[in-house]
Amino acid sequence: MINKIYLLFLLTLFTTVASAQTGGIKGQIIDAQTKEPLSGAFVHFDNKNGGAVTDAFGNYAITGVDAGQYKLKVKYIGYTEYKQDITITAGKVSVMNITLSEKPEELKTVKVYGTTNAESESSSRHKENKADNIINVLSAQAMQRSPDINAANALQRVSAVTIQRNSGSDEAYAIIRGLEPRYNNTLINGVKVTSPDPVSRFISLSIVPSDLLESVEVSKSLTPEMEGDAIGGTVNLVFKDAPEYEYFKANGSIGYSAIFFNRRFDDFYHGAVQSRSPTERFGAAYSAPPGYFSRANLDFTKKNAPPTALLGFTYGRRFLNNKLGFIIADSYQNQFYGTNSEFNVAQPDIRPGKNFQPVISDVANRAYSTQQLNNGLSAHLDYKFDDNNKVSVDNVFLYTHLAQTRLSIDTSILGGNGGRIGPGTGTVFNDNRSNIQNQYVENLKLSGKHVIEKHFLFDWAGVYSNATQNAPDRADISINHLINPDFTSTPDYFDNISRIWQKSGNKDLSAMANIGYKTGLGEKSAIELKAGGLYRHSTRYNHQNEYILRPAATANGGKSGFTDIYSANFVVYNQTGTDQSDKTNYTAYEDITAGYGEVKLVLDNLAVIGGVRVEGTKQGYDTHPVVLDIRSNAKKTYTDVLPSVQLKYKLTENSNLRASYFKSIARPALYELVPTPTLGESTDVTGNPLVKHTEADNYDIRYELFPGKEQQLFVGGFYKNIINPIEFALNDSQNGQLNTSPQNFGTAKVTGAEIVYSKYFGDLGVSGNYTYTYSNIKTTKIYTSTDANGVSTSVPRLQSRPLQGQTGDVLNLSLLYKNDKQKAFVQLAYTYTSKTLSLIYPNYGYDYYQQPQSFLALSGEKQVAKHFVLTAKVNNLLNTPTTVLINNLVQSKDLYNVSFNLGFRYSL
Repeated sequence: MINKIYLLFLLTLFTTVASAQTGGIKGQIIDAQTKEPLSGAFVHFDNKNGGAVTDAFGNYAITGVDAGQYKLKVKYIGYTEYKQDITITAGKVSVMNITLSEKPEELKTVKVYGTTNAESESSSRHKENKADNIINVLSAQAMQRSPDINAANALQRVSAVTIQRNSGSDEAYAIIRGLEPRYNNTLINGVKVTSPDPVSRFISLSIVPSDLLESVEVSKSLTPEMEGDAIGGTVNLVFKDAPEYEYFKANGSIGYSAIFFNRRFDDFYHGAVQSRSPTERFGAAYSAPPGYFSRANLDFTKKNAPPTALLGFTYGRRFLNNKLGFIIADSYQNQFYGTNSEFNVAQPDIRPGKNFQPVISDVANRAYSTQQLNNGLSAHLDYKFDDNNKVSVDNVFLYTHLAQTRLSIDTSILGGNGGRIGPGTGTVFNDNRSNIQNQYVENLKLSGKHVIEKHFLFDWAGVYSNATQNAPDRADISINHLINPDFTSTPDYFDNISRIWQKSGNKDLSAMANIGYKTGLGEKSAIELKAGGLYRHSTRYNHQNEYILRPAATANGGKSGFTDIYSANFVVYNQTGTDQSDKTNYTAYEDITAGYGEVKLVLDNLAVIGGVRVEGTKQGYDTHPVVLDIRSNAKKTYTDVLPSVQLKYKLTENSNLRASYFKSIARPALYELVPTPTLGESTDVTGNPLVKHTEADNYDIRYELFPGKEQQLFVGGFYKNIINPIEFALNDSQNGQLNTSPQNFGTAKVTGAEIVYSKYFGDLGVSGNYTYTYSNIKTTKIYTSTDANGVSTSVPRLQSRPLQGQTGDVLNLSLLYKNDKQKAFVQLAYTYTSKTLSLIYPNYGYDYYQQPQSFLALSGEKQVAKHFVLTAKVNNLLNTPTTVLINNLVQSKDLYNVSFNLGFRYSL
């Protein structure tokens, strides 16, 4: 016992003596002009490892430093580096507040620089100010403070950006300036990423955790070096880069969806889902018996919904005298959410005198219960040979596991279906589904930057991108019973069971290179010449195998009643499935070859960036097997010449006036060319090999003011002339599943205006943006009239309407509270979107419109210790439904309810 006390005494004495021999420094870094704190500045001692990065309030602290003389340095992008000789005194932590001055923009040879604060709001404002094109940047800091947990939700707070979602799912794609996702490009670290979704050209933003991102860049005008497949704009997801200091951050939270306060979570036994179809296991000739098909995945049970859990970490640092740097980040999200949905089928009313106007024929109430597990892993490694040469490896891996139950009650209210003679009678269908999807996305990029002599910069990249979706054993069962005129009911019977194994994949191999020459033309003038090229080979496949199970006849040839799935007696209608005959099976390819030339001329305060890009495209597909009633293969080739010019006039150091013109295109997705149906969650797509690619002329103007580090004022306008826009037209609807096809519809005009504003008034701030968009296109529809004798006549007639996916008004408004002393931040965020055309109806005067929506969310954070911050996020406070109407009839209505998250964040 005495030895233990003595040892404890020595340990305490040693710690005290060691502490007395070291000291430290702490303080705040602020802007010399605005006096605002600078978040993300790197504070360190020259020729000594380690250091500190300022927090959200500009504070830093470095302790445990041996007493002595040091040179203190502070680095912050866009500011003059601070240097000061200081003395560290043993046993003392000195206070040193430092002001940094923004350095004037000057011409330099290109060098390879590390980043120290790319995640901060002020860094985003700096990037917007100095960019060659019209761009909006959403910082990691803004996403961290917002109520959002994925890139999709965060992105909808950017000016002129809304999010397209699908009923019953969490798929989310960007709509920029009223142009639906097909007109916008999605990149990871500047390179196009493949999509695992069989009915989408781009990756769903909902599977990208926001805490993996350094920033999100939304480019609304294009320079020649940028890919031309973007009429609305380009969304670039910038993942975290290796820092100049040791960096560690961890976060976690737990949450719940309030929809499960009123109902339970519907589930099924996931272990019953068979990963491989009968023909995959035993060969194409295998005849599957009824016993092969599991039943437990059609046995739906109710349980209490588990909470949503989120965990993540990021770690990075540099080695070997800062030559070798790496960063690794992982984000795990296990979400449980639900949707209460009304889904009604509209069809032309063929009754006399109704003129084929839409009428609701079937009404369905659906309850979705979904588990979505997202795991995102990003890694970056770079080696700096010297200031002029750097090689990097970036790898992003995204995994999504989705398990969903859909319970649907459907009845026909038109046409006397199954004995219907009035309200409350007729046949009622229970169409229930269990579904599991596993998606994998990998994006591997090897790149380099090299300064050759003094004025030449050469950069290159090779990219491998692969995405797959595996949806094994999707099980659908249809059960029905008849409600008689006296409101008695027959027993339940089941019509059929469908079991579908579906796989799809998209793979890209890309190579690109650029070379630039830059030189001064005087004190305030310079010229930069740039040229480069791109080659990408892309392939996509889809494979489906469906088995139909039908009820076995009773001894007298009738149907047996249905009590539960385990006692159901069925036969396999197609014992070998559709593996060798399914129309949805295809392979497709796309080859893109591009080259460009670009010049940037700076004359005092005027910068002109212009040039031309040429893109050649080859697309084709083959169905497997050959399908006799459709076009089983097709090939198309086209070349586009895409000129562009950007004008930027620097009114002051903090304000710009911009104008731009660029020509761009939108290619049809490969699945949109294949004239066979590809399954979606609630909408199937049948391709069209005759659909043409879209071309557009785009004009922009914008005034920019940056009065402070987190403050901005943008006012701008845009106009687009779009030739051959591609839109989805409704073909038909069966069993509550829509079927659409892509078609070209003439020429569309799009015009609009944007305003962005953010400013603090002491501790209180306001941040908002508003976008107005108007579009018009004239398309031929069927006009039906009925004369006095009751004879109907149908003729084609032009109808003016907006573009599909276009929203007239988009408003984002946030009230902010930031208290530097209390180290607290609160944001109340409101979003409004006006009516949106969602789907085109074939008859004159009618289309499907999503109704206006208002969303309210609340988030907050409070630093409770040196390294710990507590966070809270509440979304959808107004419980706003997503409602689609046609002729004032409800086609669909989805309710999601409120969701809550409480968590923490730890930072070194």
